[in-house]
Amino acid sequence: MSDKVGGLHLRRVGELLVAREEMNSWLYETGKRELSSDGFIQITERVLDLEDAYVRAWRECEFGERQWRRTVGLARLDLALKEATEYFREVGHVV
Repeated sequence: MSDKVGGLHLRRVGELLVAREEMNSWLYETGKRELSSDGFIQITERVLDLEDAYVRAWRECEFGERQWRRTVGLARLDLALKEATEYFREVGHVV
């Protein structure tokens, strides 16, 4: 929880967690069948990059000045969370 990061962003984190679980379930099921090593590596690298981006944005908001957080930081955090959630959903819904 955070006094500096608002409720919208906490909701986005919830969306991200649900999408991540869907992706993990899909990877678990698919990994038993057809996912190539290269495909798995590609997904893993992208996930790590996205996770780094939203963790970095969250921390910047936590430690940044109020004006910066309001004008730049929270928008950056919102975008990072949305991008990760969209990617996780995309991977999780591949059939």
